[in-house]
Amino acid sequence: MGAERLREIGQELRRLRLAAGLSGVGLASRAGVPQPTVSRVETGRRVSDPDVVARLFGALELEPAEAERLAGLVRAAYEETAVRRVDAGVSFRPGVAVEWAQGARVVRAFGAVVLPRLLWTSGFAAAAESGGGGEVWTSLLRDEGRRVVVVVGEGALRTWPGSGESMGGQLAYLVEASGWSHVRFGVVPGGATPRVPLHGFTVYDQAAVTVETFTRELTLTDEDEVASYEEIFAEYERVAVFGGQARALVEKAADDLRDALGSIH
Repeated sequence: MGAERLREIGQELRRLRLAAGLSGVGLASRAGVPQPTVSRVETGRRVSDPDVVARLFGALELEPAEAERLAGLVRAAYEETAVRRVDAGVSFRPGVAVEWAQGARVVRAFGAVVLPRLLWTSGFAAAAESGGGGEVWTSLLRDEGRRVVVVVGEGALRTWPGSGESMGGQLAYLVEASGWSHVRFGVVPGGATPRVPLHGFTVYDQAAVTVETFTRELTLTDEDEVASYEEIFAEYERVAVFGGQARALVEKAADDLRDALGSIH
């Protein structure tokens, strides 16, 4: 549609130029632009700035209302044909996740094989050598004015940093938090995964998604990207178990942890 508009604009410019008895060189001279610019516009190709096209129409001494109408068409065509930057809606600024969480009324987090940072105890964070923002995340999770939905894969209950000594307290914290009225905690049982869980992520309202990689924190704000992650979260939420069933899986993981640590020590 946008490309077709560019062609129509080019045809209209050529028609008006010829009606005014001007050559391409003559119009370019009047508008103060190089002659190839006139050729590009008349053949339906983009130039560096839509204002340049508006200047060409302005040089034809049209009625002000007509000149403004054509300038509006040019701006609309250029907006439709603008090349979207591949990094639009993407941020790598550290610490953004906490900022988004603080402003959100609903936070949804999914942990594929590791518990989401929102649920970490200080002991778990210390063992993971990643204690940044720990107290802030704890405060956010305990805030009853915020709805929190967390879904984790069953494997995340058995993934611990370091020696595993911190995991007992971490699992006990999960059981405690799952009983809070503003927190909905679910576990996707092994074998029930609706799609391959490539990574964990957190969704803030319907506005942003954060993904934590090995080297940086990635924030997505593109509307389509956020909507896709909302749909993915809903898929995992549908197959997860909640309430007593989820707590039973956590408690089973705690029992297995004690057996594993006991056999080591």
